[in-house]
Amino acid sequence: MIRAQMEYGALSSKVHALYGKRLRLADFEHMASLRTEAELSEYLRSHPAWSACAARLAGGVYIGRVELELALWDQFRTDYRKLLHFIPRADKALFSFPILLQEQRAILSTLRRLKAGHPLSPLPRSILHSTLDLQALASCTDFDGLTAAARDTIYAPALRRLRPAQAGTLPDYTGAETLLRSTYFSHMYHIIHKCYRGETKSVLLRSYGEQIDWFNLIHILRLKTYFPGQSDYLPVLFPFNYRLRPEMIRALCAAPDLSSAREPLRDTPYAAGLSSGGVEELEDAFRRAFYTFNRRQLTHGTPSIYTAMAYLTLKDLELHALVSLIESVKYGVPYDTSLARLFG
Repeated sequence: MIRAQMEYGALSSKVHALYGKRLRLADFEHMASLRTEAELSEYLRSHPAWSACAARLAGGVYIGRVELELALWDQFRTDYRKLLHFIPRADKALFSFPILLQEQRAILSTLRRLKAGHPLSPLPRSILHSTLDLQALASCTDFDGLTAAARDTIYAPALRRLRPAQAGTLPDYTGAETLLRSTYFSHMYHIIHKCYRGETKSVLLRSYGEQIDWFNLIHILRLKTYFPGQSDYLPVLFPFNYRLRPEMIRALCAAPDLSSAREPLRDTPYAAGLSSGGVEELEDAFRRAFYTFNRRQLTHGTPSIYTAMAYLTLKDLELHALVSLIESVKYGVPYDTSLARLFG
């Protein structure tokens, strides 16, 4: 504990200072009552967690959903840069995880664009320290161009594997998404096993292991709900496990319906997520479990690199809750508070 405090005490203090500025449920409830993006921007300018990015939208600048969301992502990158100054050199590879996730999202967004037949797209938002060629990504018109734009990222080998044999065609999106996510998880596992031990390694393995278990569980039950005739689950499952051992995965896949799938999960931490309802309730249960785990590690865990990772994970959840709220205000639809309730 003394060593951890010496190595990560300053980082932990900075994280707690940033986390203390977070939005609460009352903030989301108030913003949901606002009528325009400009009103949202005005409210965020008064809030310490988002004031800096929202202030950039002042002065007669047009404020729409896209402009506001881009500013919010800028704030996320600002927080990342602030924490980067406190990260020990040995932890820099692991702490690149937000960069890798943003690269993955940009690649998949481009694949969706190509499948929709849109030849060009606006330049993606900048990704701090990324090796992804964003200019080439925005202007590519085929899968070879996408692969070339990502040639210096960890996703390059996976994209080359996905290249269709027939020129001018595109790979299946679901298979591509699964392979790129698996590439990310494999990369992070390699760093964890190579560079960490003891309590920090256990926390990291639990964080990634439970995420993968939840994703696999959600994928299986989504297929059972919306594609009941589907029998081949392997293309959408990640080849890793934590508490959902291979025999349990096989039992879940073999279960004829949602009701039968509850039995294999009875003695696992995931049982409550499927106690009632269906896939939507399971996704809500995952978000609650993920949020609770990271909040506990941030507020009560031994200071480590995961303290900063937990903060950025919670910040990402907060940002997505904000984006969802912005879209509800933009289109005049009721706001779904399921994500915002995490911040009560």
